[in-house]
Formats: sequence, C-alpha cells, structure tokens
Amino acid sequence: MLDKETILTLSKEELQEAVETLQLKVQALEKERDELKQLADIGKKYYEHLQTEAIRLVRAVDGENAAILKLIDKADVDTLKAIVDNYQEKAKEKFKASATHTQEEPQVFSKEWLEKASYQDLIKLRQKLYEEVR
Repeated sequence: MLDKETILTLSKEELQEAVETLQLKVQALEKERDELKQLADIGKKYYEHLQTEAIRLVRAVDGENAAILKLIDKADVDTLKAIVDNYQEKAKEKFKASATHTQEEPQVFSKEWLEKASYQDLIKLRQKLYEEVR
C-alpha cells in the first residue's frame, strides 16, 4: 500500500499504473467472490437435497413418527450423509422382496394372469413360446 508521502512524489504515469493495478486486484477479488458464492449455493442445494432424502428414507423405513425426524432439521452435512447412507441400506433390505417380486408363471395362462403380468414376465413368456416353436 502506498503512503501519503509516496503518493505525493509519484508522477502522473506512476499513479495511473498504481490505480490500474488496484483495479485489476479489485476485479480479481470480485471474480473470486462470485465463484465462492456459486460454490456456497451448490453446497446449500446439496444440504437441502440430503435433508429431503433423509426425511423420505426415514419415513419409508420407520414411519411418520420416527424420533430421528426431529433431528434432521438441525443436522450438519456429515450427519445427514450418514443418515441417508444408513437408511438407504435399511430401505433396500425392507423393500427387497417387493422390488424383485415377479409373478409365478402358470402352466395355463388365464386372462387375469396376462393382465396382471409385468412387462418382464410377458417378455419371458414370449421368449419361451418362441423357443418352443423353433
């Protein structure tokens, strides 16, 4: 930084150069501030996503009255991440049977079975029938 005596002894060109240098530094600092603000916004969105995900998973696994729901609003990012990871595993275990459930293929195909059959079951049936015809 220039003191008052140094400023008085500088030429006009030297003062202009000092002003330009300061302007460049200000621009660089403003750019850095904007970048940090964008990163802060991303962090805030990530935190909000973790909160939403934690609430969704806890409700799915433990129900609406789970005590941990009260703590989620005050949790930090690391705690939220741990809750989400933990409850993702619990949800996978709890809903594992329903997620992989496919209908048993009957020997005689009724209209009801065909209407309730999943797309995957129908594809398997088509493949089986195609192989039998060949």
